[in-house]
Amino acid sequence: MHKWTVNEAPAGLKVLISGFQSWSEAELHPLTARQVAPAHHWQVEQGHDPGFAPGGEAGVWRSHTVLALAREDGSGWVGGALDATRTFVQWEARAQGDHVTVTCRLEGPEVGVLWEETPDVIATLEAHAAQLGSAMHARTPAPLRVWCSWYSYYRAVTLDAMLDNARLAREQGLDFDVFQLDDGFQADLGDWELPSAHFGGHARDLPERLRALGFTPGIWLAPFLASPTSQLFAQHPDWMLRGEDGQPLPVGQNWGGPYYALDTTHPEVLAWLRNLGATVRGWGYTYLKIDFLYGASLPGVRHDPSVGRAGAYRMGIEAFREGAGPDAFILGCGAPLAQSIGVVDAMRTGPDVAPIWDEESRRVWLGDATGPSARNALHTALSRWYQSAWYQPDPDVAICRRELSMLSTPEREAIAGMLDVIGGLRASSDPIALLNDEGLELLRRCLKVSTPDRPVSLSLRGGAAVTHFSRGEFNLTDRPAPDAQGRPLAPHSYREAQK
Repeated sequence: MHKWTVNEAPAGLKVLISGFQSWSEAELHPLTARQVAPAHHWQVEQGHDPGFAPGGEAGVWRSHTVLALAREDGSGWVGGALDATRTFVQWEARAQGDHVTVTCRLEGPEVGVLWEETPDVIATLEAHAAQLGSAMHARTPAPLRVWCSWYSYYRAVTLDAMLDNARLAREQGLDFDVFQLDDGFQADLGDWELPSAHFGGHARDLPERLRALGFTPGIWLAPFLASPTSQLFAQHPDWMLRGEDGQPLPVGQNWGGPYYALDTTHPEVLAWLRNLGATVRGWGYTYLKIDFLYGASLPGVRHDPSVGRAGAYRMGIEAFREGAGPDAFILGCGAPLAQSIGVVDAMRTGPDVAPIWDEESRRVWLGDATGPSARNALHTALSRWYQSAWYQPDPDVAICRRELSMLSTPEREAIAGMLDVIGGLRASSDPIALLNDEGLELLRRCLKVSTPDRPVSLSLRGGAAVTHFSRGEFNLTDRPAPDAQGRPLAPHSYREAQK
């Protein structure tokens, strides 16, 4: 373990952290505040790292891969990892009287870490992130513009619905590159080659028709998961990550119950993952969204006990990449972030957007801000701006429709502002037929690719996140907040900077 002492009063410092995986909170708080701990174990499994979870103690902050302490003038300290391929780099800052104790624990092979004082926390954090991306051979292809079925149809998606939206997008002249089929086409979680009863065909029936309309075909998979009702689970129970009792280990709650994760140290599992990647490529899909990837990294009993959690995760995503091929575009989601560098092309950098601003009951009463909501997505994605050096960031979809949505106009504009600031992928999931002229105009703006923006300050805060950028400012709180010029910024809103 590495340990440093920062001889500075904790009350004058803010702490910037990044959580374990895509949905885990990234935050900017006073160091003396309390990092919230989720109330239930399943929330820790599904949104955090059970091996290094938030502790819920005032003045103690845990972060993965990077950590920063910032003074009001922008100076401070930055910690970072020199490699994260098969190692979890776990930081903790602890306020103690008139000083701060910073520790860094490595879970996995020994790697170098950096901790340095700097006059410019923002620039130093960006430089460290770029250094890590370069060392791990980050893939950062051109960002794509994607329509996905999830927030339109959820698991009720059909083959006809995909084609109807693709035709309407072409008629409207919308600049999508990819049309991505999401969850719901398959018979069960793990049974990817068997169609669901309602889909109206097979996933392999879609790519040729999408290409005829001028779109790249995309598909969603959760390659490391298996439902207890799936044929995969029934035929290969020995492939599952196990608990100390020798039984398959549940790794979350979704799809109406618990689900299990494949043991990615098992040679037969790795062969199956390679085959899955090759199979969907054979169907004609070149854009592959792989989700719920954290399952391969959770604590458990593995086929090969000599492989650590980070190494097991990396073995799994490398096997899938080998099967899909070097030219496939892979978007990771629900994934350990830094450990994915060099394998994925893009990465979700926050929780799901949703057509609501805030799921306050889960966030406040259950201590979990990893669930779907516009507020959670902005909060975390904005605080990971520097990760554009690791992959193309995916801050999730714009919500441009008024129907089937509880978002106000300022809230929809705030999501659009996030997409502009973060750069990276541009995505939408609105049913095209529901968009009126105003919605179509907003969508066209959201599909304009931009370069990643930079924060101008970590002391100006419109919420417990990084909110003030060179191109605009966000207020993520429920009350007016001042912008950089002292003018009031409305709640749940974004304002472009004056040209």
